[in-house]
Amino acid sequence: MSIENINLETPNRTSEFESLSKKAYKYLNEQQKIVEEIFEIHSYENWFYDQETGILTFSNSATKNKIVEIQYEEVGSISKVSGTWLWSWANPHLEPKIKTEIEAVKSFGEVNNLESLTKKKWFGEEYDGWEMTAISAYLMKAKGAYRLPLENTFTFVIYKEINDLRK
Repeated sequence: MSIENINLETPNRTSEFESLSKKAYKYLNEQQKIVEEIFEIHSYENWFYDQETGILTFSNSATKNKIVEIQYEEVGSISKVSGTWLWSWANPHLEPKIKTEIEAVKSFGEVNNLESLTKKKWFGEEYDGWEMTAISAYLMKAKGAYRLPLENTFTFVIYKEINDLRK
């Protein structure tokens, strides 16, 4: 079945899912605070991501030097056109390098019967993207997350490794 022909109804939210979501948001908020304190990610003027290398970089215009280089994993995206969430593991247009470990989230969803983690695509908003990102970060013990504001999508990624280049 192609992605275009699937049922796009929003997945069921069970009490188990709600509990996981709360733990995940707590975890991700703590990680985001740490990353911001150490690397000041939100103070940089520029960001660039490369699917082929799986590297997200931040820099400032004044120096043009990379300040932080992050190995990332793509979680998924919200389409601004269709208003849908799509998991990276279900997106055939992404480079394999940036979705090497996200299947673990899908597997967790299968084992624990959590439809939001196993349904490829559904009607969703930016909140859904952040929620799936928080859950992925929690399950994969990510160091943080970022939302790439692209032309037609909000793309959500988690940080696997962070390299400080300010030295």
